[in-house]
Amino acid sequence: MPPLRSRFARYAVTVGATAIAVALRATVLTSLWGAKLPLITYYPAILASAWLGGFGPGLLATFLSATAAAFLWLSLPRRPDLGDVVGLLTFVAIGWLMSWLVGALRTTQDQLAESVRRLQAQASIRDAAEETHSRLGAIVQSSDDAIISKNLQGQIMSWNAAATRIFGYSEEEAIGRSITIIIPDDRLAEEANVLAAIRRGDSVDHFETIRIRKDATLIPISLTVSPVRNFTGEIIGASKIARDISARKAAEEERTLLLAREHDARREAELANQAKDEFLAMLGHELRNPLSAISNAVYVLERAGKPDDSTASAREVISRQTVHLARLMDDLLDVGRVISGKTRLDMKPLALHEVARRVLETLRESAKLDRHRVTFDGTPVWIHGDGTRVEQIAVNVITNALKFTPAGGSIGIRVLPESRSAVLRVTDSGMGIAPGILPRIFDLFVQGPASPDGGAQGGLGIGLTLVKQLAERHGGSVEAQSPGPGRGTTVTVRFPAITAPPTDAKRAATVTEGSRRILIVEDNRDAREMLRFMLELWHHTVQEAADGPSGIDAALQFKPDIAIVDVGLPGLDGYEVARHLRASGRAPGLRLIALTGYGLPKDAERAREAGFDAHLVKPVRPERLMEVLTLTHRGADT
Repeated sequence: MPPLRSRFARYAVTVGATAIAVALRATVLTSLWGAKLPLITYYPAILASAWLGGFGPGLLATFLSATAAAFLWLSLPRRPDLGDVVGLLTFVAIGWLMSWLVGALRTTQDQLAESVRRLQAQASIRDAAEETHSRLGAIVQSSDDAIISKNLQGQIMSWNAAATRIFGYSEEEAIGRSITIIIPDDRLAEEANVLAAIRRGDSVDHFETIRIRKDATLIPISLTVSPVRNFTGEIIGASKIARDISARKAAEEERTLLLAREHDARREAELANQAKDEFLAMLGHELRNPLSAISNAVYVLERAGKPDDSTASAREVISRQTVHLARLMDDLLDVGRVISGKTRLDMKPLALHEVARRVLETLRESAKLDRHRVTFDGTPVWIHGDGTRVEQIAVNVITNALKFTPAGGSIGIRVLPESRSAVLRVTDSGMGIAPGILPRIFDLFVQGPASPDGGAQGGLGIGLTLVKQLAERHGGSVEAQSPGPGRGTTVTVRFPAITAPPTDAKRAATVTEGSRRILIVEDNRDAREMLRFMLELWHHTVQEAADGPSGIDAALQFKPDIAIVDVGLPGLDGYEVARHLRASGRAPGLRLIALTGYGLPKDAERAREAGFDAHLVKPVRPERLMEVLTLTHRGADT
């Protein structure tokens, strides 16, 4: 039985054991023995008290037992007897000795038990340490990283399997040698710096460097070094973890190379795109000049000729094909800018039904509708859009239906509101679209079936691409539907609808006519002469100049109301002419119109910066030129 911990419990047990001894002697043993052996029951009480409570309780049991025996059986102190006194003193001495011996035995037992527990704990700790050491050893040996320990002199103390794989030295070859066997000569200073940091108690984390293998090849590694301390905390060495980063470095170099290639490719693409834009701009300039001359010549011929003479048919063909060429060229130059988002939209409230009506009237005047049955149903509906671009959408959709509908076929144009959209729907009875082509009909350069006349009017495959891009720029969409080849096509263009604006927003500018003095500065002789003939038909007084310097002289001497200047003049270009005239102060009322084959937005901006009042792109429709002349004469900015 373990000793009692509570002081009260120890002495309570002493008192209880003594009481039991007294009761047992007074009852059972008295009836058996009488007055003999009066102290015999007290020895167990002393022994139990000393064992459970220690020396103090055993001594207390001794004195309590002696007191009880003296009064109950030895008749002390009534009749003192020397024998009883000696016996009692002997009992006390024996009780004291028993208490001391049992207490000492108990203390020794407790100390032995504590020593056993301590040894067991130490054994457990040692077992755990050995288990941890074994696990750490297994981890070190199975690690993909080289784990090496060294002393403060740089001598290798341990070397795992990964170190052998990475650096090529076996464990037997490495242990005991200097760590410099894996350090290139030009990097030995790194080792000195690392050891100095370790002696200070610092660590080195993820230090990227180069090490050398046994076969003398170099390897990039990431190095982590930490101090190693003994049980007193003294630094006795260093633990080094080296990770092979060859794959990462190779990936980084590959990524850098790919980024460089991507950058070069992007730069080449940008240069190619710039070259393409410059080529298209130059192509447009070179094509617009002859087209402008042809267009003006046709206009002059139509006014000078008779409706029923032998040249009427030829004039009609030239006029129609000139318009067709101009539209193809506009589409070709527009599609790149629209797709790349370089076009700027002049967004205003527009009556979609009026736009469609004007397009139909223009096509009817040019005899493009004569071979088909064309119907128009226009419900008033308004959108927010760029008038020129919305008209371009309508022209492309309607002329596309005309191209692919045989003569005598029907074409229906409807403008109507649907939900929150304004819809332009063109339905034809023409050649239809095959199911394989229908999903790609709005892609660039995708052609539908051959046109009824064998492909002469097939176009470049960019008209519907422009329609899609421009519709989306307006926040709308376009879709095509066809039951199949020979069964017609329906193209539907949707725009976000708006409420009709106030009446005064619908008012258009009024074009007025009148004879004016006009100067033409144009280096292309055909274009210059045809423009002059056309202006003279309108009863204007016209003078010509073939280059920039003569144009400036003519402007200062002739004193025109309006000067139409080609900006692509050789030598002194049209921009310089405009700047010179504005800076001279000698032509204060002169209105300048830039006439150019360059039609990019930046060209119009450059013309305004040079001092021009208007910017026209060749070939110019006669009615558009007349409108600009009138507005320019009135001082309006066009």
